[in-house]
Amino acid sequence: MSPCRSLTRRSILQMLAGSSLTQMVRADSSANLTLAVEQGFQRLDARYWSPELSIWLDRPGNDLRAWFEGRLNPPWWSCANAVETLADFMAATGNRRWIAPLAELHRYHRDNPDHVAGIIPALKARGQWSAPDAEARRTKPRPRHSTKAGFRDFNNEYLDDSGWWGLAWLQMHHLTGGADYLATARAIQRHMDAHRLRDGGIIWNLEQQPPVTNAISNSLFLTLSARLHTVTGEPAYLAAARKTRQWFDDQKLQDGTGIVDAPGHQGDYWSYNQGMWILSLLALAEAAGEPARVDEAAVFTRTLLEKAGFVQDGVLVEKLSQTGWDTALFKGVLARALGQLRDTLNRLGKHPDVSRQVTTLLQTSAASLQEHSIGPTGEFGLQWQPGAKNQEWNFNTQLAGLMALTANLPVALTCR
Repeated sequence: MSPCRSLTRRSILQMLAGSSLTQMVRADSSANLTLAVEQGFQRLDARYWSPELSIWLDRPGNDLRAWFEGRLNPPWWSCANAVETLADFMAATGNRRWIAPLAELHRYHRDNPDHVAGIIPALKARGQWSAPDAEARRTKPRPRHSTKAGFRDFNNEYLDDSGWWGLAWLQMHHLTGGADYLATARAIQRHMDAHRLRDGGIIWNLEQQPPVTNAISNSLFLTLSARLHTVTGEPAYLAAARKTRQWFDDQKLQDGTGIVDAPGHQGDYWSYNQGMWILSLLALAEAAGEPARVDEAAVFTRTLLEKAGFVQDGVLVEKLSQTGWDTALFKGVLARALGQLRDTLNRLGKHPDVSRQVTTLLQTSAASLQEHSIGPTGEFGLQWQPGAKNQEWNFNTQLAGLMALTANLPVALTCR
């Protein structure tokens, strides 16, 4: 992959010297957006990143004692989305600020070791490690892993969590060419592929009895498998993606309006399921050389945005919930997918009406969240529309906002 050079606001304007005033205004806007995303991630790091653990925690303050006692944890699938969004941002802008910390995150957590020994010096320096702690550690060690013991390569008992990490590390492989990232993505795909029901669907949770399937685990697996085929050319990955696409058709999860959450469900359209379905179709189109899948994604998106209730006052909303930790991140996944769909349609010269519809929605959502959704600590909130009630601000709300802003970065700055 050819390297992308860093583009500052000044370099963008110099590059466009002699262009029309409209082009210069767009460049200035892009530079401002790039700066907003960079500052937003710096804020996320300042509040949630733990240098000792090389990962973000789910509450601010880097309270290592709370982590040691099990009261504080990395927000696992959210962290995967943070890695992928940072990789997207760095690919789009040439910024390389996060290459080293993400490499350390991968190294530190990939083998899922007991992390307690590594933070004892920091606890001692803070006066939070006592002789009884040392004795308990010697006689009855209580290890703390990234996930449960027995897992590695960012896998765990939740197959959807594993899938998010697979996509994140595959994107880091695209960005850096790192072979270890590709190896992790392969390991995650194997882990997911090994856990299917007899009907062909990837199960949701290894501990759920009886086991169940859902849309998100399968769309993540479909996307990961298709993208791995594109990277490696190995037919087994494309076969796995096609098998899961057939499962979606057999289970009728696409009901003509959107993607329902699980087989047998009706009308429960969560935004992240819609986003991952769009990405699944785009990945399959590229892997299989089937441009009709791009048309399918465009038609699906037009119907979704017009009928499924995800747009309010021109802004993305989560129709089914205006509260909640996990649901706070869902809209960010849909925004990412819409941005990639827009880029694909523009590159192929297809469905300009859908591209314009998506572009307007993403731009309006980004402007609204920056105007109406910033909280007392400077974080983006759960809801992006004007006049939102029951607002929340946390790791997931900040990250979802950054995903929406990153989705607005123009194709001209994208290096893929």
